[in-house]
Amino acid sequence: MKENLNKHHLYSLDFLKFMAALMITNSHFQPVYEDVSTSLATFGVHGNALFFFVAGYLLMMGFDKHQGQNVVDWYKARIRRLWPSVFLWAIVAAAIWNVALTIPRLVLMDGYWFLQAIAVAYLFFYILAKPIKRIGGGNKQQLQYVFVLSLVGSVAFFFLMPIAEGSPFHTNFHYVCHFSIMVMGGLFYLQRDKLVCNGLWKDALAMIVSFVAYFVILKIGKGQCGIRYYSQVLALVPLHLFVYYFYKMCSYSWCQRAFQTPVFGRIIAIIAALTLEIYVVQFSIITNQFNQLFPLNILIVFVLIAFAAYLLKVLTSLFLAILSKEHLVWKEIVKV
Repeated sequence: MKENLNKHHLYSLDFLKFMAALMITNSHFQPVYEDVSTSLATFGVHGNALFFFVAGYLLMMGFDKHQGQNVVDWYKARIRRLWPSVFLWAIVAAAIWNVALTIPRLVLMDGYWFLQAIAVAYLFFYILAKPIKRIGGGNKQQLQYVFVLSLVGSVAFFFLMPIAEGSPFHTNFHYVCHFSIMVMGGLFYLQRDKLVCNGLWKDALAMIVSFVAYFVILKIGKGQCGIRYYSQVLALVPLHLFVYYFYKMCSYSWCQRAFQTPVFGRIIAIIAALTLEIYVVQFSIITNQFNQLFPLNILIVFVLIAFAAYLLKVLTSLFLAILSKEHLVWKEIVKV
């Protein structure tokens, strides 16, 4: 029974990763929508939030599996998942599209704020959450204090940062505001067996209301002055609630059934497994060359991105296998 429960939680997380990949990619589709309306290129903040939530959940889960691992080895394992893909794609992009090959791009993941942010968040999460897992045995109340502290930190940063002309969530604020959502993911892992679901349609409605409320708050304050501008910080509330209710929605049986369908389930699983690579390659692949086929161009460009992401994943697996000097197992290298 416990094994089935854990598997159900993983289905939920994979669906969140699937949606995160779609939302983040769509937010960068300005060239794809330029003949219709570039305002359709949105939802990136919500996609980022879903990914940070999943990251926090999985990090807390990992503390159970690697209890004796020191911070250096632990962090190397996390960066080993992020950096090689960026490094290799920088070389590929330079060779094919003549993108400048710079040291910051190769070493510091320059141009990928999301990966830089999550790399730093990993460290903070380890420092703040690992002791709770090790000493407190996974005390929910202690991690709640970390959650509140991180949320207060986001609010403080918002009031101290320069006033943004557009959405503050598209400024350096995005380096800070998602950490509390990562901590929330850790909290959900600690309480994974105690999630209360009040009905799919109730949770779906709450998710939609939260989603809309985020944009309403930003609409009220965007480009304004004084209290109306600073009221945009309240958008953190519906953003967190969106993630909360979205995860609850994925905890119902429909999600597991979706993964068990032969075609759609496989598509979800593949996209979820390629989330990182999809983010890395998309800036080079997104094009307006198929705009005359709208709305089919949306699907065409995303399929091209997914295919390039798969090739990058294979290349990264091969690169790491060669560095490890282990015997090459091609079945493992080419699998998603």
